[in-house]
Amino acid sequence: MKETPVLRRFLKTRFNLMKEETEHETFSEIVEGSSFKGYNLWILGFAMVIACIGLNTDSTSAVIGAMLISPLMGPIVGFAFGLAINNRQLKTKAIRNWFWMTVISLAASVLFFLISPFDNNTAVLNSFTKATIFDILLAFFGGLAGFIGIIKKEGTKVIAGVAVATACMPPLCTAGYGLAHNNFEIFAGGIYFYLINCLFIGLATFFLARFTGYHENKNATPFNRSANLIWGLFIIAMIVPGAYIAYNKWKQEHSKEKIISDKERLDLLEKKVLELEGKLHK
Repeated sequence: MKETPVLRRFLKTRFNLMKEETEHETFSEIVEGSSFKGYNLWILGFAMVIACIGLNTDSTSAVIGAMLISPLMGPIVGFAFGLAINNRQLKTKAIRNWFWMTVISLAASVLFFLISPFDNNTAVLNSFTKATIFDILLAFFGGLAGFIGIIKKEGTKVIAGVAVATACMPPLCTAGYGLAHNNFEIFAGGIYFYLINCLFIGLATFFLARFTGYHENKNATPFNRSANLIWGLFIIAMIVPGAYIAYNKWKQEHSKEKIISDKERLDLLEKKVLELEGKLHK
């Protein structure tokens, strides 16, 4: 029985998420990331162009570069954090800026693909049209890691890694390609990919902000049953298509393996037949 407190202390020291910054510093950092002016506005434009060029020319390095510099994750984290601490001003500002960033990026990408001399439906572009349950998990765990990167001093590397793992700009530009070419399937795939990333990054931020105690500030109130039900239904509505797409991908891979194995068997049979024919002729 005496070992229990020792074990508890050991686990607490190992797994405790201590805030390396003051809550005011964290709040200021999130508010700054949620803004849509100055540096963030310019960076958004550059990220959009880089992502479009990468998708259009099948350049993975360009797409990764766009993921790294895109400021789209800022207002997503800002809204979720504002929700967690019940800060109405931050919630309103973040969701408004996220909306305008999304609309402007989508419209600009449509314009880019309309005037682009290249008309390539590339492999990189196609990779952002079919989000699966695994992409949802990437967004959620990436969101958890991203918030830890915010509350941790010198967490820039963590946030950069999260930006790559949870792509926001490339799927949005993929949706723009679909609109520019009147291809609803590509548009729907890209916008779904983008929205699940936004939702589950935000969800992870909300949970971790509550878990680490930030909800004790600003007199945060718990959600009522109706709000919980709406969130639950919305999350399920986003997960189901991803699970279905993952299942279809698994079926396709399984059928490919089966075709290959059948072909290998036929090849072996042909070899045996040829060997038998050779022996008979002797």
